[in-house]
Amino acid sequence: MNHALVILYALLCLALLIGGLVRRGGIYEYPFLAGAMSVAFILPQLPGLADNMFLPEDGFARALVFTIACLAMAALGWRCSALPLLPRPIPLDEGRLLLTAAALSAAGAGFYVAVGRLPPETVVSTAISGVPVILLFFSKMLVFGLAIAALCAARRPSWFAIAIILGDAALYFDRVLITGKRGEALEFFLIVALAFWFQRRRAVPASLALIVVLAGVLGMASTEDYRAITRRGETPGIEDIAKIDFVGNFENLVSGGGAEFQNAIMKIDLSARTQSYDYGLYHWNELVMAFVPGQVVGEAAKRALLIEAPGMTDRFYEASYGTTDTGMADAFGSFGYLGVFKFFFVAWIMRRIYRGAMGGDASSQIIYMLSALPSVHVISHHTQWIFTSWIHMAIFLGPALFFARAPNRRAAGPALTGAPAR
Repeated sequence: MNHALVILYALLCLALLIGGLVRRGGIYEYPFLAGAMSVAFILPQLPGLADNMFLPEDGFARALVFTIACLAMAALGWRCSALPLLPRPIPLDEGRLLLTAAALSAAGAGFYVAVGRLPPETVVSTAISGVPVILLFFSKMLVFGLAIAALCAARRPSWFAIAIILGDAALYFDRVLITGKRGEALEFFLIVALAFWFQRRRAVPASLALIVVLAGVLGMASTEDYRAITRRGETPGIEDIAKIDFVGNFENLVSGGGAEFQNAIMKIDLSARTQSYDYGLYHWNELVMAFVPGQVVGEAAKRALLIEAPGMTDRFYEASYGTTDTGMADAFGSFGYLGVFKFFFVAWIMRRIYRGAMGGDASSQIIYMLSALPSVHVISHHTQWIFTSWIHMAIFLGPALFFARAPNRRAAGPALTGAPAR
């Protein structure tokens, strides 16, 4: 039965990929992105776990059935949304947009440089806290500036916009090289590709998109080897990368199973056995941890805001350091099988944003460009990822877009049309 479920999951992923590849621009829609993340991150971990006798009885089947349901609900949520996020596009002035892009990029660049000066092992670590968290929080302004500049450059190329993009890209890829962050590399690609899709309806060829997905499948299993080099304080060169056994690492992952989905199996099994669910309190606690600065209010005050959620800690299992639990684990931990509606809701909101973006609303275009990566981290990491990103946008991007509003309907801005400016 376990292997039959693996095949069913693979077929669902394949259907989502094909659905995006056969339609022009379909690769930018959430179902394709979710399918690509599922193929690259989840699917290779399954065969090795299907016959693992040390997992809880029926634990693999329960977790995979729930995962299949989550992915199916994401596809359904995308189809069920017909209205754009805003009733009508909000006109934005291109000149003001470029000023906000420059201001955000300049402010974020300072924090990016500060992050780059941290010890490599601190940046690569997934359990960072304290000052590094603050630096990373404010460095996100650079990404917001990059998205705005990319949209303006795609609509009406200018030296000012290109200069902002090149400056941001230099810092961006410095972090990618130093920390081996797969997400940042994919985020940059999505921001630029989506900017040209929204403004000029130019889509990346389906063959290139498929190559990126296949590269992700092989690369996911070798990320730790790359990061091991950076932890030594070295910048990986071509020779170092060539020494990484991508095929061998992938084969080991397929045969031995992955730690992330194993974490999900154990967490889902624990919730199912104890019938202890947090009913969404998980999200409140994550918001407190992400946005309440302990250095300012004090750790005691911060902890006082946390609400003790029902549940139990598994005394017999501890997740490997640096691994995730996947979004399926926290979704089940909140509402049991009804947790699939978390994925339905994310896809539903993403479709509304996309509808507005395709209708020519520049604000929706920027939001979707910045939401694409966090929305698929809902699958690979946790469902809070996208909600945290939206709040992050509201804090920094909201005032910037408010400033960039066109003073009158005659002001030329990306929001006035979905066609390229001539």
